[in-house]
Amino acid sequence: MKAIAIIAEYNPFHNGHLFHINKIKAAFPEHVIIAIMSGQFTQRGEPAFVSKFQRAQMAIHHCDLVVELPQFYAMSYADDFAYGGVSVAHMLQADTLSFGSESNDLQALTHEAMRLDNIEPTRRDIGYAELMSNGLKSNDILAVQYIRQGAHTGLSFFPVQRVSNAYLDESLTGEISSATAIRKAYYNAARFQHALPQSSLQYIAHPLNKDMLFQLLKYRIVSSDLSTLRTIYTMYEGLEYRIKKYIHEAQSYDHLIECLSTKRYTKARIRRLLTYILLNVPESKPQIEAIRVLAMNEQGRNYIKQVKTLCPVSIITNINKQNVHYFSLEVKATDVYNILTGQSQTEFNNPVIYRRP
Repeated sequence: MKAIAIIAEYNPFHNGHLFHINKIKAAFPEHVIIAIMSGQFTQRGEPAFVSKFQRAQMAIHHCDLVVELPQFYAMSYADDFAYGGVSVAHMLQADTLSFGSESNDLQALTHEAMRLDNIEPTRRDIGYAELMSNGLKSNDILAVQYIRQGAHTGLSFFPVQRVSNAYLDESLTGEISSATAIRKAYYNAARFQHALPQSSLQYIAHPLNKDMLFQLLKYRIVSSDLSTLRTIYTMYEGLEYRIKKYIHEAQSYDHLIECLSTKRYTKARIRRLLTYILLNVPESKPQIEAIRVLAMNEQGRNYIKQVKTLCPVSIITNINKQNVHYFSLEVKATDVYNILTGQSQTEFNNPVIYRRP
């Protein structure tokens, strides 16, 4: 059995994601489809719109296997996000990685990846800015990072042309709209159901309480001294002083982001940093020591049996006292997510989802 992997958030799983998967099924009818999916906090630095357990339920209607992208990498910058996803795909013996692309030009994306890879590591932030100034959209920027990270793994790449509106477009545009637009419509009590597969609709629930998010974050910042804040991942250039100042002036989570963001410190960077503070993420990058399976069908289960001895790390279907040390950040993220949404799903009371034939 061969496998093709997708690195995704499915926040929530919508018709554009279904279009992508159907393209894969048409091109690779014999392949197992693995979704490497973000956990409770996303790459934007925000709690997910729908919990990872509900999103896994959405995804397994259309994929064969859903595994969790380790939480640290799921809420990281594009290069680390890509590194985490590509690493999991490679560990699971996938031979192909598929991704959405605005340009659908694999040759041009590969050229950008090679060019960026030749930039000195200390100047790569300039390289990222150049990618944007060169006109690359959100999915293409991630695609470049996937190609960079996958260049030495033997992975092949299968881009799928993104259809309809852009990744960050906030307007609904018919049956295929961005996840950003769908989330905005939900919070504005607007109609969005036509943009999701029927199988996804039943899992939309438990909206995020942003006031609770702000209060939790405020407590963490106020109760931490400067030396503690300095140990948080990406707390550079004296940002801890700025955060200590504005936490007392901000009136809400969104207001705090407005206060902290500048031309140098983008809102995306600030959101991620605030999430690192909330979850107490330390400076060092963790190694991927285990892969968590969230959902599978029969084909996915058979694939796990096939690759289990080939995978360099443990493949875990249920978290327990013996293996929980692999997932300390994931456990913390779910505990905080439950406070923010009023849910009670924990890492221990959610066994792997099995979708029967």
